[in-house]
Amino acid sequence: MPATTEVSRPRWSLSAVLWICVLAIMAGFQTWRGAYVDGVLFFALVAMLIIDRLTGGRIILMKQPVVAPKVVTLAITGVLGLVLVLAPRHSWIDLVALVAIGVTVLIVAWAPTPERPERSHTSLLRSMWFWSMAAVALCVWEATAFVLSVTVPDGIYMFPTISVLLDPFVENIWGRIVFVGLWLAAGLGLLQLWRKP
Repeated sequence: MPATTEVSRPRWSLSAVLWICVLAIMAGFQTWRGAYVDGVLFFALVAMLIIDRLTGGRIILMKQPVVAPKVVTLAITGVLGLVLVLAPRHSWIDLVALVAIGVTVLIVAWAPTPERPERSHTSLLRSMWFWSMAAVALCVWEATAFVLSVTVPDGIYMFPTISVLLDPFVENIWGRIVFVGLWLAAGLGLLQLWRKP
């Protein structure tokens, strides 16, 4: 039988290493500021990315991916979204719902994305660097604001973090509905749910 060659992306690309470092820094920062639950979640992301690299670019949870029909994914998303809206903020119910969303994505909604030959490597690289730099800039801004808010007199008013700015909005039930809805819709968009058959 003729030998087949398998083309795989590099396990330890520059972008993969940088993202692992960024998330590790965020995990350490969250732990340092006393947000231990957030720290554990970020450390879990770091571990997941390292395992993803060690497995050649894809975490294999089972031999064959289980991709649920759209209606199932949307139903689960709706139920968990309702829990997030009604649960007290920063409660254990809130945390369980967030973890459940992550588990749902991994098991029933995370399908391999087919290659798109119509998009050039240059455009993909440009998009990757743009969104990466935007995300890093946002994280640096948030970290700087937090440090200044706890070290400068009246810093929480002069250098509010994003979460502090959002607090008045999400404390209102309608604001929370809008925020949770947009957050879940963005997640479904990243999963490309609308393009899947």
